[in-house]
Order: sequence, then C-alpha cells, then structure tokens
Amino acid sequence: MAHGVAPVATGCVVAAPHEGFDDHTEPMALDIARRLKTGWVIARDFRKTSEQRWFDVNRPTQRFWSEGRRGKARVTEVAQKVYAEYQRRVDAAAGHTPLKLLIEIHGHARRVTVEGRRVKLQAIEAATRGFSEEELKALKARYQKLVAELPEEDRVPLYVEQLDPTYVYRGTEVRYYFGASGSKRAGSMSPERCERALHFECPQHVRFSKERRRKYSALFAQLFRPLVERYSVKPE
Repeated sequence: MAHGVAPVATGCVVAAPHEGFDDHTEPMALDIARRLKTGWVIARDFRKTSEQRWFDVNRPTQRFWSEGRRGKARVTEVAQKVYAEYQRRVDAAAGHTPLKLLIEIHGHARRVTVEGRRVKLQAIEAATRGFSEEELKALKARYQKLVAELPEEDRVPLYVEQLDPTYVYRGTEVRYYFGASGSKRAGSMSPERCERALHFECPQHVRFSKERRRKYSALFAQLFRPLVERYSVKPE
C-alpha cells in the first residue's frame, strides 16, 4: 500500500483500494487527488483471482475459494490486519485530522440483460453516506452538466444509490447494485471512520482508455471540488 498526505485540503482523501482488480483506478485516484490537493491512498493486488487471493481491504473481510469458486466474505485475523493498515493510511493521508470526506474510486464489469442479450453496463453507480438528499441531487445535476461537455461517445450516465434505486438503461429497468454495505457497516465508510463518503463504481468504458481516464479524472475533480472546499479542515 501507499499513501500521500493532503498538501492543502486536509481531512479529505481520495483512495483506490482495489487496484489490480479494479484496473486503472490508481491513476484516476492519483490524478483526482493531485487536482484537488487532497490526501490519497492506493492498495494494489489484494484481489488476485489467478492466485485465489481476495481481501476486501476497505473492510476487515476476505474470501476463500471452494471448488473453483469464490466464497462468501468472512472476517479473519489477516483481513483485519489488511484493513487496519488501509485505515491507518487513510487517516494519515487526511493529515491526522478528523476525516471529513472519503472518496473511493472503484471499477466494475457488471452485466445486465438488454433485449434478451447480456451486455456490459457502461454506467457509474455512486454509493454515498453522510450527505443530504439536496446535496446528492446537486451532485448528480452537476455531473450531468459536466458530462454533457464531453464528446458523446465518451459519456456515461451516473446513478446515485439514494436517488436511483432503479433506473432505465438502454430502455431496460435496472436495479441499483453497488451499495458498499460492508464498508458502511464495518469499514472505511462507517460513521466511526469518516463523516461522509462517496464510493464511485466506474465502468470499463471510463477506465480502459488512457485518454478517457484523463477526461473523467478531470471531470471528477470538478465534480468533487465544491465538496472538498466545503468540508476540508480549515487552518486555525
């Protein structure tokens, strides 16, 4: 793992806890943190299916393989140590001040059924904690304004957990999926660890092109900037 302390926006951290499985989330998190002058944390290769290794990192659980399949998440001593190290680095990256805002960048390859065919869901899902409904509506509206400035072929929609329990994707109703419940309950997004958090699940369309990653890192920095300015710890 690696981390960097917030040079200006103390109390705010951008993290990528699953680099190596959620591919290309590391460069995005680092670019966003650089633009916002927040702290950052990167965890690499704690999820590696080829070696049957799976630590959740941002919560104290891991999964074991049985008959070639990944089992359910379980709290283990080793997983608790991995999570403790991740949390230690998050706290250090915040500048050892109260963690006001944690932003985690994740990646997904979810598939949904559209017109009888399984297709990759090219949409961002955002799990959140600690924000008012008004703030979330403003966040989504700001995203829609920013993404409209990108070329049409680069655009993907954003769906927010509290606002979009179901949504229509390519004419098909889809149930929101990535709720980050484990992290909220006993991990980095829990009330004991941070005041508020954003968990952005980015599709491959956003992550797998270097140029598109750059565009979305810049977009996310613009999207998150008002929150960082509002919630970062101000020097006395």
